[in-house]
Amino acid sequence: MGMISVFNYNAGKGDCIRIRYKGISGNYHNIIIDSGVVSFGTKYADIARELESMGECIDVAVISHVDNDHLGGLLYNLRSGVHLPIKEVWMNHGNYINRNVLLSVRQNDELFTRLQNQSISVKSVTKGNVYELDGAIFRILWPNDTALQELFRSRQADVLLSRKSDYGYSFSELMDMPIKKQDPSRNNRASVIMELEYLGAKMLFTGDAWAEDILQVAEDGYDLVKLAHHGSVRNISEEWGEKIKCNNYMICTDGVMHPDKQTIAKLLKWYGNICIYGAADWWKKMSKDEPMDVCKHVQYEKGEYVWRAEKL
Repeated sequence: MGMISVFNYNAGKGDCIRIRYKGISGNYHNIIIDSGVVSFGTKYADIARELESMGECIDVAVISHVDNDHLGGLLYNLRSGVHLPIKEVWMNHGNYINRNVLLSVRQNDELFTRLQNQSISVKSVTKGNVYELDGAIFRILWPNDTALQELFRSRQADVLLSRKSDYGYSFSELMDMPIKKQDPSRNNRASVIMELEYLGAKMLFTGDAWAEDILQVAEDGYDLVKLAHHGSVRNISEEWGEKIKCNNYMICTDGVMHPDKQTIAKLLKWYGNICIYGAADWWKKMSKDEPMDVCKHVQYEKGEYVWRAEKL
């Protein structure tokens, strides 16, 4: 019997997702997408050691983009000289380790250099790449060359997003309130958008990608979608509900700055009933004082273990 499971770790303000599946050969494989913030590094190493103790490894470590809350945990371990059972890493890099580019870009390329120094294979992940691993198909839908060139050739600071909580509004108010702003970060726009298909299940992982790029490359019908940028409303758009057909969503965040309440409100408006998977208990705060006839349409699942599909 084949199986696939998805785990969402509480990696601070960042992402760390593990996909474990039993391939057609009967062997188990682990794909880890992102590694959280630097302080998550020790937990990342614990996960890797647990896999090693079971006779498994990290077959692929995916780094979705250059921000510290996605590559920090892995970089921490490489800087500390910790051995991790990683076969290969999928990431994009620009070889710009100098003072004139963004700190995030310098850290990204430090990560690339340290992986090379440990003889860990690195593959690029750009639009059109397709990888197969023991029956699972990984399709890279984004970034394209333009998004990468805009990031790695830039010597300007990124635009900082001001944050103001929308928790003071009700779900019903936020459903009809237009999405006012979109994410301007070039770092986020260069995020890997990856589609995984196995056992007849199809999942979409989006890093911190822009909504317009997700909608441009995504297909119709997913069993699970990881929402971009920790559930920020700036990374969805009013056209989302017409394009993306899915009722199961994963949000990676510790709940301190994200997710936006309007994101959940829009999902409710578009789909009626939704299931949200999170590693932190932000739902209690968000749903406080909301009427039960609204909240009953949201099934919130808290914990590391997220989602599973099986096939005989």
